[in-house]
Amino acid sequence: MPIIMRKRDFRFRRLAMLTFCTSLIGTWANLACAALPIEKQATQWIDQQIQQVGLQQGWQSVSSSASVQLFNANHHVSPCSTPLVFTAPLLPQSPTRFPLVISCQSTNGPWKIRAQANVEIHLAAVVAVSALPAGTTLSAADVQVMPVVLKPGARVSVITQIEAAQQMTLKRAVTAGQPLTALLLSSPTLIHRNQAVTLVIQQEGLELTTGGVALQNGSKGETIRVKNSGSGRIISGTVRDAQQVLIRIIE
Repeated sequence: MPIIMRKRDFRFRRLAMLTFCTSLIGTWANLACAALPIEKQATQWIDQQIQQVGLQQGWQSVSSSASVQLFNANHHVSPCSTPLVFTAPLLPQSPTRFPLVISCQSTNGPWKIRAQANVEIHLAAVVAVSALPAGTTLSAADVQVMPVVLKPGARVSVITQIEAAQQMTLKRAVTAGQPLTALLLSSPTLIHRNQAVTLVIQQEGLELTTGGVALQNGSKGETIRVKNSGSGRIISGTVRDAQQVLIRIIE
């Protein structure tokens, strides 16, 4: 056989062997996954979903541990030759406890069972440094970021950024180390109507300040109307703190 033909034959055999090995590895992975107990596969899937929820919510240092309670499973559920499919529509709203549907879509013997997932989530959240009474307007000295544990069934509306808690008012008293949630906080009125304010004007990377007057009451992050004292122009801006209103000019 000519040398060129031998080389082409060798390359063809090597490509065929690589394709076979890749297919074999994929098949082995599916079989290995299918061989795991249903609860084990479910907890692995849940851990992955919690990480995704954490990324979407901006959580820091997230880890979780889950347990799964199967409801209508029985000893006659056949092994699934394909990867299990998990469905949990309520997971984003209640990631510490939610119903779960586990199904096998194998053509040899499809089945579906229902379950409940109970998840313990560990993450870094904003907590009160000390006991604080209701009505306290929080400062940087009142809060810190600490590791917290959310038990199954716990609310997950915890505050994870200190900036989000500062200048907010407590609706109820809290204890030292208690995680702060959105339900515990309200936005106080920082700027009042007819108050003299500083207008911080941002435009194309430049920042200028000038005097102004608030025409409305406003809480942090709220949009209010203000009047530029120099030009008399009425514009809208975002309340930054008790003295400043941010004006963004886009051309």
